[in-house]
Amino acid sequence: MGFTHKARGVLALSASGLALLGATPAWAQADAVTQPTQQDQTPSSNDEAAPDAPVNETEIVVTAQKRQQNLIDVPASVQAVTGETLERTGRQNLTDLVNLIPGASVVSRSAPGFETIQIRGISSGTVGDTTTGYYIDDVVFSIPNLQISPPARLFDLERTEILRGPQGTLYGNGAMGGLIRLITAQPSTTDSEVRGQGELSFTDGGGTNYATDAVVNVPIARDVAGLRLSGGYERLSGFGEARDRPGEKNLNPSRSWNVRGKLLLRPTSDITTVLSVWHIKNSQDYNNGFVSVDPPILPNVHGTDPFNRVTATFYSGSVNWDLGPVSLQSGTSYLKHRLSFDTTFNTPALDLRAVADFRSRSFSQEVRLVSDASGPFDWIVGGLYTDAKIRSGFDFTVPFDIPGSTLFLPLISQPTAPLTTKSYALFGEASYELLDGKLIPLVGLRYFHDKRAASGTTIVFPTLTPPGITFTSSGSGKFKAWSPRFNLAYKPTNDQNYYINVAKGFRSGSVQTQAQVLFASIDGVTTSTLIEPDQLWTYEAGAKLRTPSRAITIDGAVYLTDWKDIQLPFTTSGGIVATLNGGDARLKGIELGLTWRTPVPNLTLQFVGNLNSAKFRNVDPALTARLPVATNGNRLPGVPKSTFTVAANYNRPVFADWDLSLHGSYSFRNRQSDLATGLLTPKLDQAVVRAGIENDHLRFQLFADNVLDEKGPVFITSTGVQALYPRRIGLNVGFKY
Repeated sequence: MGFTHKARGVLALSASGLALLGATPAWAQADAVTQPTQQDQTPSSNDEAAPDAPVNETEIVVTAQKRQQNLIDVPASVQAVTGETLERTGRQNLTDLVNLIPGASVVSRSAPGFETIQIRGISSGTVGDTTTGYYIDDVVFSIPNLQISPPARLFDLERTEILRGPQGTLYGNGAMGGLIRLITAQPSTTDSEVRGQGELSFTDGGGTNYATDAVVNVPIARDVAGLRLSGGYERLSGFGEARDRPGEKNLNPSRSWNVRGKLLLRPTSDITTVLSVWHIKNSQDYNNGFVSVDPPILPNVHGTDPFNRVTATFYSGSVNWDLGPVSLQSGTSYLKHRLSFDTTFNTPALDLRAVADFRSRSFSQEVRLVSDASGPFDWIVGGLYTDAKIRSGFDFTVPFDIPGSTLFLPLISQPTAPLTTKSYALFGEASYELLDGKLIPLVGLRYFHDKRAASGTTIVFPTLTPPGITFTSSGSGKFKAWSPRFNLAYKPTNDQNYYINVAKGFRSGSVQTQAQVLFASIDGVTTSTLIEPDQLWTYEAGAKLRTPSRAITIDGAVYLTDWKDIQLPFTTSGGIVATLNGGDARLKGIELGLTWRTPVPNLTLQFVGNLNSAKFRNVDPALTARLPVATNGNRLPGVPKSTFTVAANYNRPVFADWDLSLHGSYSFRNRQSDLATGLLTPKLDQAVVRAGIENDHLRFQLFADNVLDEKGPVFITSTGVQALYPRRIGLNVGFKY
């Protein structure tokens, strides 16, 4: 991976439908915030109106196109899920959120914070730059050459926005399948707030779990400054055993904690500045890799203490300056990220111990000018600069047990391998309203330029005297991309939006070592130190519809994607991962959504899902010989044929000022294969149930996650499987003042 090692029926739920999930009058109305959001300057919005609310009481407002828009007016496949919804339904991390996204699935989840997610079938393993983009507030979260998502705990968010389909024009590199934005809650300059929750639960086959989260908002100067502090801690019991550690139980517990501070400053009515820092730390003994999932058996570790650790500190600052006809917006971020692990792969031939450390830092600066949208002509222009570096180090060893201890014979060592990327982009979009705003054509374009450089030393049999084979190399390359977007929206009424969208997505190229090139050639696969960018075009037609009463919301889309020069990794016979532009793919899919506020008072039903075809084309025959799954006509790895979620929400007053709240959901994921082996996972069935009572200040909620106690596996490789976390039953208590 360059210089890192690395349907049963389809029912779907729309963007606006998801925003309804789990709202209840008592808590949700008390949660209203009047401050504008961070640099987006968007008025905060709660879930859509409760079933008995007036029709036009609430509109969902998003900034997916880097300007304020009502959700139904966005001519694209966009979802908005509020922070209230996430907390109420127990969505604690991004992999919990995936079940709410049509066509999305988890490709791999080795440990908390070490996760890869695909959207709409754009998946190429777990190496290289990500194919799903991530933003925290309005600044990019990206690790060079690692496809991992933010290790965030989803507490005290204003909302998440999920954009499906390529987002190359406004968001740039890597957002090929889609984009996930985490928009954290904004400090209030007028109202104090103290809010928190505590949780106690029990794991089937495991032990006791506990978690706590809290947030404090302090107005410093009315309408001028406010400070918001939040944080939390979670400890989940392990549930696995290892054959070489008889009598020891629950060997794979995980711990995570985070703390975030945000300071809002409004020195004048026209200027808003937000400064933020978010520190996150996740750790797990062993990882989610098992020899078997039923019973849950972890790999033999030969006396070592395996672990996975992810630490991230995210600094950001934003400025929004209202200049009248335009707004000047700036977003600055600096990310420090570290992923390290010590793990064992039990293969039929031998056991390999891998010790790896990946340290990265990334700086980004984006500046935009956005029109005020008061006339028929809307536009946005901007630029982004990114400077990032990752240092990779790893060792592969083979353990030998001797009486009283274990010796480890080093096989391959890469002490350090830095990769740097310096890129800039210029972008813009413009639209014009025709026919009194009913017909809106839009054109966008982005130019991207990236310079990457890498160097490193790889040693085979490093303990020999003299040392074994040593490969030292360095290289650099420049990668460029033009990414246009064409959109035509037709809105005959405020409750209808039909659109056609044609967009290009891309992923920058990379650099790999001569050792990777050589080991690939030994397997008969030709590649080079420079990996060229891959790119795709998506052609999409969609519609968003709702009844005048808002009782029914429908959102659907069909799409066709042509993906060229896919960056595909494979593990060589020598154990080193190499990458090449291995072939193309064609993907076709349909998404259909429905939210129904039923005639039964306070009962809402929802559906969300996707059906797709994602197949290889024009694959390099030499790669097919090494990776049989990469065969023309085969389904892309990590991509299920179908996914869907069905949810029900019910609430009603029960006594005094207390409300009853009920939530249940069932999610299905079809089989998906592993890139290296082609092995198929089973179909997955997951269910969540939550029931509670609450008023304006207190909430008591009983819950059961993974009610069906689905084992998985969710991911299969030649060296093991990844297990789902077992059924968990518990109590959550929340307060708010």
